[in-house]
Amino acid sequence: MKHLKKLLMMLLGISLLVTACDPFDDDDSSPEEVLQMQMPFTQYIVSYWRGIDMGRFQLQWSQQLSGVSGRNLAIDRYQMERFDTEDIWYFYYDHIFRDLQNIIGASTEINARAYRGIARILQAYSLGFMTDTWGDVPHEFAMGYFSQVNLVTYDEQQNVYMEIMQLLEQGVQDLNAASQSGGLLPGPGEDPIYQGDLNQWKKAANVIRLRHLLRMANQSGNYNIALGYITSQPMFAGSHDDMVYAYREDLDQVNPHYFFRQVTRAGNFFVQLLLQNNDPRTPHLLTKNIYGEYVGTPPGSAMQNASSPGPAVASQTTPLALITFTEQKFIEAEVHFKSGQQALADAAFQEAVISSLRSFGIEDPEWEAEHASIENVDLEQIINAKYVALFLNPEVWSDYRRTGYPNLEAYNAQEIPRRFLYAEREYNINSANVPPDVDMYTRMWWDVE
Repeated sequence: MKHLKKLLMMLLGISLLVTACDPFDDDDSSPEEVLQMQMPFTQYIVSYWRGIDMGRFQLQWSQQLSGVSGRNLAIDRYQMERFDTEDIWYFYYDHIFRDLQNIIGASTEINARAYRGIARILQAYSLGFMTDTWGDVPHEFAMGYFSQVNLVTYDEQQNVYMEIMQLLEQGVQDLNAASQSGGLLPGPGEDPIYQGDLNQWKKAANVIRLRHLLRMANQSGNYNIALGYITSQPMFAGSHDDMVYAYREDLDQVNPHYFFRQVTRAGNFFVQLLLQNNDPRTPHLLTKNIYGEYVGTPPGSAMQNASSPGPAVASQTTPLALITFTEQKFIEAEVHFKSGQQALADAAFQEAVISSLRSFGIEDPEWEAEHASIENVDLEQIINAKYVALFLNPEVWSDYRRTGYPNLEAYNAQEIPRRFLYAEREYNINSANVPPDVDMYTRMWWDVE
């Protein structure tokens, strides 16, 4: 926890420098300066937040990773405390949420719709991550966190999902308007993710929407909306469209999985799945231990001499993928499967697996024939293959909660947690609004049996 506190203090210092240009606080800074400074910074912290405790604890419960010391080991044993989520909960509201609101406000002031559209898409992405982690969360009145009272109401998850959809729709509308009318447009320096390519942002918005439509279909049992969306909207055409943040060494940026490599190791279930399938991605995804072997650590066992995530996914400057073509194709495979369109499910599954291989420069026709070109692929095969392809992406925890796959064995015959605990400070200052009778094993709205 010490290293996380230090990191958050460092980011807080950066944030204070940037928010000195907040249009609501500083009359000396123009809206243009606010946008040009806050947009790249906010993209960075959105990606970093995804990889710190917010995402890492989910990866541990999904057994891609395993904590081997301190609080990370306790999380492996499902001993989460309210203080474990304090930093990541308020990091969202104090930094990501507030900075995106600043961008939306400044861009509205000068009609810079490209910036506003990107901010809304990033807000939808981040809000989705929040609600899929905790369930009901504050959104509509979340600005109340910055008042002296701090009594903030929570929105029910189904309403948060409607807000996510609205943010994505509004974001795409803004980008369409910006494409037609021009105005202030972000360049590569202001938009590290897509270098100012608004069409790429529109595709990303559509894939983010598809991710959440899948959860909504899981809740309702009706996959028609998701199915229609696949065929009607422009989405990623290949891995070149992926929504990825590339860390810059010249700015002292560090991939969070590299930063936390000392406190986690590869999970045993994940390692065994790779080895059983003789997976050609293994040397890219994992390092060997001191005996030259790929070894994983079971939950709660604290095996220090186990493999770590490999440099291809967790070096200091390895880009972090927020949402990808590979994930999109796995979603399509599942939606087609659930809709009884087996041939389309098979085709999407094959594209998903092969795109994951190609992202590491792998071409292995014999392995692909056995593991990608599968006829009559079923849900377990789809989710298990997605679990490997989305290594270090906490989306796999949501997949497990939705489907029960992969077939994980919980630590000490317990139940794998299904949500995070709310932060301790929420109970101290906002207890009247914290959802009652909720623990780590309470199913959320879309997590139906």
